[in-house]
Order: sequence, then structure tokens, then C-alpha cells
Amino acid sequence: MTTSFQRPNRLARVAAAAAATAAAAIVLLPGTATANSAAGHLPPGVVQLLDGEPCPPATLCLYRDYGNQGPAYGIGAGYHVDLRDLPMSGGVNGPTAANEASSWVNNTDHLALLVDMDKAAIRLLFPHQFLQEPPQTNDTVDMVHWV
Repeated sequence: MTTSFQRPNRLARVAAAAAATAAAAIVLLPGTATANSAAGHLPPGVVQLLDGEPCPPATLCLYRDYGNQGPAYGIGAGYHVDLRDLPMSGGVNGPTAANEASSWVNNTDHLALLVDMDKAAIRLLFPHQFLQEPPQTNDTVDMVHWV
């Protein structure tokens, strides 16, 4: 007999396993700031969006400000990105998108991992979900990885 609690528990186990796998991958393949960011070139799979531009299909978008406003970038599914490689003006924590994103939109079919390197924490952003950062995690993401 199947209960209504099996599916959420299964989803939670899959998410936990995905986060553990991603944590191992991050340790093995850490992103680093590169000369590309200094030269004004964006990493592969990344596009710059206009202030307030809606998130395109098949893209994970990050916005500096709440309400999907301010400087923004779109990241294609599968592209692991160190946010220190993305210049971002007007931030309070530095000149890059690291520790600056307040709004997220995952318009992909893939699970995105939002990584806070300072606290060694990973948060999941499921496909076709959006996130307005709560105060305790606002401006904390340094990297984006995918499962």
C-alpha cells in the first residue's frame, strides 16, 4: 500500500543525495576568479540581462535586488559558475555577483545548487521555482552548480 508520505520522503532523499554529490564535486572542482572577469568576458553559458528583464526559458537567473530587479545574469543549465567571475555594479559586498544576489528564477528543467562557500552551505533551487532570498541567506551565494 502506498502512502501519501512516500513521495515527499523520496524527493527529500533525492535532494539530500544530490546536495552530497554536489558538495563532493565542489571540493574536487572549485571555481576560481579568472582573468576573464577582469577582461570583461563572461564565463561560458552566462549572459548579462537588462535591469528587470524577465528570465529567459532554459535559464537560471540571478538578480542583485529583490523583485527580480537590478543588474542580472542568466546561467544556462549545466554551466557551473563562480559568481566572482560576474562583474556587478552597485553591490554592498564587492564588485562581483558573489554575495550579492537577492532574487533567483530557475526556468530550467534541472536542479540548481546555490553554494555559500563562506559557510560551506548548499541550498537547492528546484526546476521552475523562484526565490526571493530570506534575510538570513540574502547575499550569500558564491557559486552555482547543477545536478
